[in-house]
Amino acid sequence: MPAVPIVAAAVPAAIYVSSKLAIPRDVKLARGLVSSKMNYRSYEKNDTINISYRFEEAFQRNPNKEAIIFEGRSYTFADVQRESNKVGNWLLSKGVKRGDIVSLMMQNRPEFLFFWLGINKIGATGAFINTNLTGKPLTHSLKTATASILILDTELTQPIAQVLDEVVQMGYTVYTFAGNGPAVDFATPVDLTGISDAALPKSLRKKTGANDIAMLIYTSGTTGLPKAGRFSHARANLAAHFWTSFYFFNENDRLYIALPLYHSAGAVLGMCVAWVTGATVVLARKFSTTSFWDECRANNVTVIQYIGEICRYLLNAPPSPLDKVHNIRMAHGNGMRPDVWSRFRDRFGIPLIGEWYASTEGTGILTNYNTGENGVGAIGYRGKLARTVDAGLKIARFDVVTEELIRDKNGRCIECAADEPGELLTIIDSTDPTRAFQGYHQNAGANSKKVVSDAFKVGDRYFRTGDILRRDKDGYFYFGDRVGDTFRWKSENVSTAEVSEVLSAYPDCIEVNVYGVQIPGHDGRAGMAAIVSKPTMDWDKFAKFALKNLPRYSVPIFIRKSPVIEITGTFKQRKVELVNEGIDPNKIPDEMLWLDGQSYKPFKSAEHTRVITGKAKL
Repeated sequence: MPAVPIVAAAVPAAIYVSSKLAIPRDVKLARGLVSSKMNYRSYEKNDTINISYRFEEAFQRNPNKEAIIFEGRSYTFADVQRESNKVGNWLLSKGVKRGDIVSLMMQNRPEFLFFWLGINKIGATGAFINTNLTGKPLTHSLKTATASILILDTELTQPIAQVLDEVVQMGYTVYTFAGNGPAVDFATPVDLTGISDAALPKSLRKKTGANDIAMLIYTSGTTGLPKAGRFSHARANLAAHFWTSFYFFNENDRLYIALPLYHSAGAVLGMCVAWVTGATVVLARKFSTTSFWDECRANNVTVIQYIGEICRYLLNAPPSPLDKVHNIRMAHGNGMRPDVWSRFRDRFGIPLIGEWYASTEGTGILTNYNTGENGVGAIGYRGKLARTVDAGLKIARFDVVTEELIRDKNGRCIECAADEPGELLTIIDSTDPTRAFQGYHQNAGANSKKVVSDAFKVGDRYFRTGDILRRDKDGYFYFGDRVGDTFRWKSENVSTAEVSEVLSAYPDCIEVNVYGVQIPGHDGRAGMAAIVSKPTMDWDKFAKFALKNLPRYSVPIFIRKSPVIEITGTFKQRKVELVNEGIDPNKIPDEMLWLDGQSYKPFKSAEHTRVITGKAKL
């Protein structure tokens, strides 16, 4: 019977080891939070909250250092300071004043930064328009901005030309700046010739407050028209300082940013971090699988940014003997799926994966400083100490059918136990810049939908993230699904993210997008997957794999053999359009299959008729 005392002794030892691992991680989190707040308080005291001061401080420390490298050309901090001052003075000459909003629709390029800084230096706000938008989403974004000036990349004039009458009716004056696009008669080129590069008067930024908006950053519009998130100067400062401290960014880092600057990941957790530290940014016009590593090697990059499916795309590229030939110490971003995580790190030799969870308009963050197998796939970690000290993040029980939070007999939300999935709620506190909910510009209806009151006690307010998460007993947080993506079938909840993760492990699957579709005469939604596969895909073997590794109710009934998975400008898979297209093979351009018994077989008009008339067993 010697095993009993050995096991008994192992239990407290395991608890001791766990606590030894947890406390330093919680301390790391606490250090980042304290550091960011201390720095922010100094900015309050010195009246330098405006985020443009972070760039100017880096300029003053080292004016001749490289600030930006773009397509083979280098720009020092002094270069950027000079050009952004010109932009600020030009804007003043056009009547732009403190508090005004200027719409900015530009590709990643140094000129984007010149205008961003110039706008902030005169106390104005930039509305960062998604460069992929056309038609109604574009005009909606421009109208929401409530601006009168649009600064347009010369290579992006066509989308504006298509909706020009509406843009003019909104009262916009359109200017073009930078790029190699053709001249157009509806826009005036920005001419900085003769414009002073003298420093902008500090009075224009004087008394910038915690709630003053630095930029409008739009949602991706996957579930409707884009919403303009109000990103304050305070939040930009606090976020940049927290990530700088937590992931040990420093002035010697060289950040590779291929993410769009119109999004908060590239703008705040990329550019603002670089301004805080004085690091160099290697800026790419856009993400490219083929040039990614070559640009990193050529420019001695030390930190890469990722979001969404970027790491999967890099992993799907053919192996190269140069895969580990680089100086990258960290991959920093969010949305790396668990099935990609270890393979990505092992193949490319990345020592640290800095995965994080945050949203442009949200009031809470999660972080995972990952250097090994412990915590792979987690979007964040909080030990018992951190959860006790900072109880502002809670996972609450959620009904996937009604898409509402479940309340107890007293009308309060119910916090989930360990490993129980629910919606993440983050506390709103208007007295704390890290917890203030700025909401959406010109969209009171959307604001009210994101706030739940009297959640856990009378008078409290929480931000509804719209994300289904779970926390394990060790304190790791894992992403489940977006609200609305999880669906119910055969009286069971099906997580599209979990199903996608399992199916993506099949060797011939390149990319998988799982969603639920409504079927006449059936409750809930049936599982469907759009799959990009290798030519060698054997669908019978794939069916056996799916049936072996998933509960029967989770196995997709329908398959779309897609040539490509459509994504948003921030590398998130589009689902809404696929859901709306349903299962009619006469309306879907892709070849379709369905799970008939134990194998996937062609799904055509005859099979479709059987399904919608209830003659087929699903």
